[in-house]
Amino acid sequence: MINEEIRRAKQAKQQRLLIGVIIVLSLILVTGLVLFSLNNVRFNSTPSTEETLSDTQTAPQKVEEPKNEEDIAALRQAYLDAFSFYENTLKPQLEKIDIDSWDKTLAETIKNQEKTAVDTFGTGQYAKAKQAIDTLTQTAEKTLADSEAAFEKAMQEAQKAYDNYDYQTARLAIDNALIHKADSADAQALAKKIENIPQIVELNEAIRVAKNENNPNKELSLIEELLKIEPDREEMKQRAQVLRTQLAESRFNQAISQAYQAIEQQQVEKARQALSQAEKIYPSRPENKEVKAALAQLESQLRFNQHIVAAEKAKQADNWETAKQELSAALKERPANKDLIDRLNQAKRIVEIDQNIQGLLQNPYRLSNPAVKATADINVIQAESFAAQSPSLAKAAQQLKSTINAVNTPVNVNVISDGKTFVSVRGVGKVGETTGKTIQLKPGTYSFEGKREGYRSKLIEVQIPLNRSDYQVTVIADERI
Repeated sequence: MINEEIRRAKQAKQQRLLIGVIIVLSLILVTGLVLFSLNNVRFNSTPSTEETLSDTQTAPQKVEEPKNEEDIAALRQAYLDAFSFYENTLKPQLEKIDIDSWDKTLAETIKNQEKTAVDTFGTGQYAKAKQAIDTLTQTAEKTLADSEAAFEKAMQEAQKAYDNYDYQTARLAIDNALIHKADSADAQALAKKIENIPQIVELNEAIRVAKNENNPNKELSLIEELLKIEPDREEMKQRAQVLRTQLAESRFNQAISQAYQAIEQQQVEKARQALSQAEKIYPSRPENKEVKAALAQLESQLRFNQHIVAAEKAKQADNWETAKQELSAALKERPANKDLIDRLNQAKRIVEIDQNIQGLLQNPYRLSNPAVKATADINVIQAESFAAQSPSLAKAAQQLKSTINAVNTPVNVNVISDGKTFVSVRGVGKVGETTGKTIQLKPGTYSFEGKREGYRSKLIEVQIPLNRSDYQVTVIADERI
C-alpha cells in the first residue's frame, strides 16, 4: 500500500511544480510544527536506553491537520520521503542488530513507533504521521549510534579480556558485541580466538613446565603448537628461534661426535651417515671438512689394507699377475712407500719373465735359432733367481730349459727314395739319389724336395718332432709330366 502511495506521490511531484510558491509557504508552516515536535522528543545529551524509552513513549503533542490541499499534498510527500529514508536506510541497519536480545523494551518501542507511523498515514492523518515518522527516525538513529558505541565498547572489553586470557569475561563481551554486529568479521575472528583461550592457557603452562625441566624439544613442540593458534606472539616466535638454534647446535655436535666415533671404529658407512646429518644442519661449518678429511684417510687406509691382504694372498697362491694388480692399487694409496714399490717391482719382474717364457714355449722350434736360444737362456737364468718366490715360474723355466735342449738335439732322419729321385732339403743341403739314407736334423719344420727328369717335382713338408731319436720320410717323384 505504501509503495503504491510512493508511486503516486512521484507523479504528483510534477503537478506541485506549478504551485511552488504555495507549497513553499505550506512547508514553512509544516516545518514550524515539526520543529516544535522535535523539541519535545530531542535528547538533551546521550541518555541511556531507559531515558530513550521514556522520551519515545511520551504522548505526542496534538497536531492540527492542514485543510489546504496543497499543504496536505506537501505534508503527505514529506512523510513519504521520511518513511522511504527509514525503510531503505535505517531499518536495514536496525535489522542487523539483535535488539530483542539487547533491549526488549527498545525493540517494542521501535515496533510500536513504526506501527503508529504507518497507521496514522493510512488514516490520512498526515501531520500526525509525519510527526510519528520523525520520532521513529530519531529513535532509529539514536539506536544505531548507541549500538555502535556499545559494539566498540564490547569489542574493547573482549580484546582486553582475551589479552588477559580471561575466558568468561571475554566470552560475555564478545557475545554482547555480536548482538550489535553479528556480521562483523573482526568480532567473528575475535570470538574464534576467544574460544582458544582454554587451550592457550593450557599450552602456556605446559611450555613453562617444559622450560623449567630444561626439555627444549618438548618446549619447542608446544610453542609451535601455540603459534598455530596465536601466530602473532612475537615473544614466542623469538623463543622458538632460540630453541631451534640450540637444538640444531646440539644435533650438529652429536652428529660430528658420532662421525668421529664411527671413524675410530672403522665404520665407514655409519660415519658417512653421521656426516650427512651434520651437513644438512650446517652445510658450511668447518667441522664438516675436518670429518671429511678424516673419513677420506680412513677409506684410503682400508683400501690400502684390502689391497695388501689381497696381494699377499695372491703371492701365496703363486698368482703374481693378481699380486701385481693389487700392489699397484695399494701404491696409489701410499705412493711414497718404498717397501711397497720394491714389492711391486718384484711382482712385475716375475710376471714379465713368466710371460716371456710362455711365449717361447708356445713356439718351441724357434729355440733352434741361436738368437732366440740366447734370449731363452737369459730368461731361464732370470727365472731361477725367483724360483723361491714363484714355483710356477721355476717350473716354466725348467720346461723351457728342457725344450731348448730338445730343440737343439739332432734327430736321425731316415730318407727313403727310389734311387732315381734326387732328394734335397731346402735351406739345409742335398741328400742325393738314394734308396735309403740317414741324416741328422734338429727338430723343426723342413721342406724335402724330390726331382726326376720327365717327372713332376715333389715337395714334402715335414715336422721333425721333439724328443724323438729317429724319424722317417719318403720322397719319390713318381708323377710323369
